[in-house]
Amino acid sequence: MTYQDNYCVLNTLHSKSEALAEPFLKELGIRVIEQRGDTDQLGTFSGEVERPGTMFEVLKKKCEMGIELSGFKLGLASEGSFGSHPSIPFLACDYEALMFMDRENDFFVYETIITENTNYKSKDIKEEHEFFNFAETIKFPSHGIILRPLEWEDKSLIFKGIKTLEGFRNAFKICQKASSSKSVRLETDMRAHMNPTRMMVIRVLAQRLCLRLKMKCPKCRMPGWGKVRILNGLECRECGTPTEKIKEEIFGCVKCSYEQSVRKEEIVGPENCPYCNP
Repeated sequence: MTYQDNYCVLNTLHSKSEALAEPFLKELGIRVIEQRGDTDQLGTFSGEVERPGTMFEVLKKKCEMGIELSGFKLGLASEGSFGSHPSIPFLACDYEALMFMDRENDFFVYETIITENTNYKSKDIKEEHEFFNFAETIKFPSHGIILRPLEWEDKSLIFKGIKTLEGFRNAFKICQKASSSKSVRLETDMRAHMNPTRMMVIRVLAQRLCLRLKMKCPKCRMPGWGKVRILNGLECRECGTPTEKIKEEIFGCVKCSYEQSVRKEEIVGPENCPYCNP
């Protein structure tokens, strides 16, 4: 099957079609149309609304919401999370996920990426001049910022999408006045339309998702054939003890249960072995 000349709804408030539309049109012939459903009810980066479930669950809800609102058979949704890198705790990272849903054929494809390419950062300040070093670090004003009082009892008192010095100064005065410690929390605005760095990461992930959708299951011919999991345990060449290195990659279909295993032929050195190098 092919998706040439089909339409896909993208449920977003943050102009993510800037990153997604071109790869989907170029690679698959799909025209991505934005649907402005209230995705903020499914969580906000700034913390006023907690995410109601896992990233995977929220993506499914976003896709389903877009399909219901638009009447299209194809849905697309993006979700991101920011924090410490899982392998390098002191390094900030961006964890992005995309989901493509085909309601007619009853399947979805889920792709993720993790990258250190992010300006994610926060800082508490008491004086205006403390802002400028932070601003340079996070690429202000091309990237937006968020301000709120450090003691945040009234969650409606928050200023998002600040991209001018005048906007910062006005918001800073209001937030400082409302803060019992006179401290103001500065945060990078991680919404895609306020963060070109994040938008580039989403585009890279979109390309990866499109390439996967071009791959078809060898058995049922549905799109979306790709890697579904990995198995660790590659043996040490000195003693044969299983290590944490990848031993097999499992490729599978998103529709039927068919899978294929690709086993790694190489072996690893004793420096990676829990027995030889405890």
